[in-house]
Amino acid sequence: MRHQGYTLIGTARNGGVKMIEGNALRHQMVLPQQQKIYDYWRSKCSADKFPSRHEIFPEDIGKQLPTTTLTEVVAETGRYRIRLAGTGFWNLFDSEIQGRHIDELPMGCRNDYWKNVLDNVVKHRRPYAGVTRPGTPNGSHLAQFWIRLPLADIGKNVTMILGYDHFVKMEAQSSDSSVSDKLYA
Repeated sequence: MRHQGYTLIGTARNGGVKMIEGNALRHQMVLPQQQKIYDYWRSKCSADKFPSRHEIFPEDIGKQLPTTTLTEVVAETGRYRIRLAGTGFWNLFDSEIQGRHIDELPMGCRNDYWKNVLDNVVKHRRPYAGVTRPGTPNGSHLAQFWIRLPLADIGKNVTMILGYDHFVKMEAQSSDSSVSDKLYA
């Protein structure tokens, strides 16, 4: 199903949580690193409940930690605050991003892109994955393969988003694959 230019895979008719069945989203992921963190997240989900941030253990995703984020949903303001950010983001931003809101980061037009992605994770209570360019001062030569996974304190309402990003130099991409903004759910 298409939704605002993005691919959306099924939603529960009653607005409740409907976990992704099968491996449709997983098969859209290009990189094994994305698949690994997705598989880990799925292993923490139950039939009708998302995992909480307390169920995500750093030692289980050690190789992904440098470019992993936990983003808090600030429901009162509709903003998103980076609660935890791996050390790999220093290379992109030349500063600490932990504690900052998404709309405060130096990403130019990418701020709207990321707000839209995070809004969709919260609204549709689904994981999303895609590829884009970072839009940061130090990331113009990179392709950013990303995944955003919902976390919930009570199981259904998304209160936090687990993110993983993998950055690849553009010249490392095949010549016939252009990196335009893509988003999968």
